[in-house]
Amino acid sequence: MQPAYDITRSYEENYADGPRIVPSAPRTPDPSVRRERFLGFEVNARIGIAAGPLLNSRWIAAYAQLGFDLPVYKTVRTRAVPSHLPPNCVLIDIAKPLCADDFGRPLVVTTRQPESPAQVTITNSFGMPSRDPVVWQKDVAVAKQALTTGQILIVSVVGTPDDGGCTALAADYARAAAMAREAGADAVEINLSCPNVVSGEGSIFTDPALSAQVSKTVKAAIGATPLIIKIGYIADAARLAAVARANAPHVSAISAINTLSFEVVGPDGGPALPGRLRSGVCGAAIRQCAMTQARRMVEIVQREKYDLAVIGVGGVMTADHIRDYFNIGVDAVMSATGAMWDPHLAEKYLSRPASRY
Repeated sequence: MQPAYDITRSYEENYADGPRIVPSAPRTPDPSVRRERFLGFEVNARIGIAAGPLLNSRWIAAYAQLGFDLPVYKTVRTRAVPSHLPPNCVLIDIAKPLCADDFGRPLVVTTRQPESPAQVTITNSFGMPSRDPVVWQKDVAVAKQALTTGQILIVSVVGTPDDGGCTALAADYARAAAMAREAGADAVEINLSCPNVVSGEGSIFTDPALSAQVSKTVKAAIGATPLIIKIGYIADAARLAAVARANAPHVSAISAINTLSFEVVGPDGGPALPGRLRSGVCGAAIRQCAMTQARRMVEIVQREKYDLAVIGVGGVMTADHIRDYFNIGVDAVMSATGAMWDPHLAEKYLSRPASRY
């Protein structure tokens, strides 16, 4: 069981040499299959890769060929920012779904390999690194050219804090989004949730007013280009509804969830990752929390009649998990950890037409 991202190597090495995917025959969309509508586009299937695993155009091209028609280019910034030191991905020793009772206790890493990709839970901690815009804008254009009919390119962006306060941060989000649009993004996703940064851009999603300030500023900068906000887990249903209400006038979709933030320790109880005690946990163990929030978000959108798409993310490890998300009413499903360990996940789902949404 070899993931496409080599967890034994650094982010920079995976950026330069990955992905570890056995090449497939070129994929030709079947013209007899009815395309689906998503954010105003006709797509082959509403299945994608969430922001994270697709480090550059080479990764985009590889996964697009495997049936992931909504690839999200890994989060970029208006300036170059290095990755956290390795290790960046470590397996977690957990065999059950995480729930509310687990928050506040540390999780322990392991070197033991799970029996199947469906059982993988990891912590990942990159810190939202980014190449300089001169580099990533050119690469986004290359990634766009790698896509075929019925596929769209989504680019994830984040603002970088300075001492200018919330207004300056929102403006930096907007600059990054405009750069992504100029480079060829069909849609832009703003990452309002990342547990692996120590500055404020990682927790904006919890604040209805601040998140709306950011989304409104970004929308003014990108015009008709669809805008997606990526949020983390919000246990309080009333706060989740408030975040949706505040952002609904400015965005086309809400994607949730990002990873769950936990203290992650080694077998000796010390930090498992150098220089950081907390990191994002993703994979099989977060599916219960993720699906709970997706279900709540669908209910909010339907009840309030918002013109919003809901993108389900979190713990999508098998073809059945994709179907489970569609069955609760989401408009698109994205995988990250699942697709890292099983790059053929979309193909497996699409090969079972009777089970499609």
